[in-house]
Amino acid sequence: MTNKWINYLTETGLSFNTRRELSHDSEATAIPDASLYLSDLSWLGLLEVKGDDRLTYLQGQLSNDINAVSSSLSQLSALCTPKGRMRALFSIIEDNDKLLLQLPYPLLEENIKRLKMFILMSKVELNDASDNYVKIGIAGKDAEKALQKAGFTIPQETNMVVQHEHKILVRLAGKQPRFECLGHFEDIKPLWGSLNSQAEILNASQWRLLDILSGIPNVFSQTSESFIPQMLNLQILNGVNFKKGCYTGQEVVARMQYLGKLKRRMYLAKCQSDTLPEPGASLYSASSSSGQGAGNIVDAQFSAPGEVSLLAVITSDAVEKQDIFLDEDMQRPLNLQKLPYSLETE
Repeated sequence: MTNKWINYLTETGLSFNTRRELSHDSEATAIPDASLYLSDLSWLGLLEVKGDDRLTYLQGQLSNDINAVSSSLSQLSALCTPKGRMRALFSIIEDNDKLLLQLPYPLLEENIKRLKMFILMSKVELNDASDNYVKIGIAGKDAEKALQKAGFTIPQETNMVVQHEHKILVRLAGKQPRFECLGHFEDIKPLWGSLNSQAEILNASQWRLLDILSGIPNVFSQTSESFIPQMLNLQILNGVNFKKGCYTGQEVVARMQYLGKLKRRMYLAKCQSDTLPEPGASLYSASSSSGQGAGNIVDAQFSAPGEVSLLAVITSDAVEKQDIFLDEDMQRPLNLQKLPYSLETE
């Protein structure tokens, strides 16, 4: 029902681009000062997994322990290649007898096709459920109060889930309270209406900036099969379970954890720039013999006029030497920022 939802929001004066991204106030380069924020998340797709064997099937495909997902707990989990490279990063949410695997919409179709290759005789059905649910984001210091007024009990920890009147509320990582709410059109429409009257609307880029500042990675089309889970700090973000047994890419991921030395990992940084780097864009280092090879962008968004905040996978050598640049001419250095979690907690 997302098309119906997008049509509804368009009628209220909001606008979308071809990637289903809310582009309201698209010239904005920073998050406005407000106590409550509201955003549409139609740019995220939903892969629905149902059937009697759904847990057993997904347990052999994903990096996390799917049995831990429940009506009160969501999780991050990666789909990897046999070489341990992440094809996709899912946020997994339970809805009754279904599991919803959320990821950027452009990656949805190819990953449904990939996962269907391994169903074999399992009693599992995979579907694109993106248009069956409306997904909205709520954030800000007044988010909890506004949601309580709407009847929700507030989940207190990141990834915790509550349900209220056919709506699913997931607490997301963030310096200030931040949530995603999923439901059907007729259930989300009145909630959006009540919150919209008191909230600042964030476009898709601004919501992605909140992910960046929270140290939460995304895998996009440009970075699919670029990173192993530890490069994106998933071992810290509870996106990998090293005791669950075999899954595609497990040997490589486990070997890196127990036997290898991680030479690239994800950092938060700022950079002065009037242009926005795309996910996967190369970073540069003067100390590299080739002038390249410092790392790659995970995601980047404008956080102020002429300023970009970004997550990037960067080599340990470049970090130690503080020798990381956004451009090949090495005129725009990256300034590393403190992540909201410790990189030593593994």
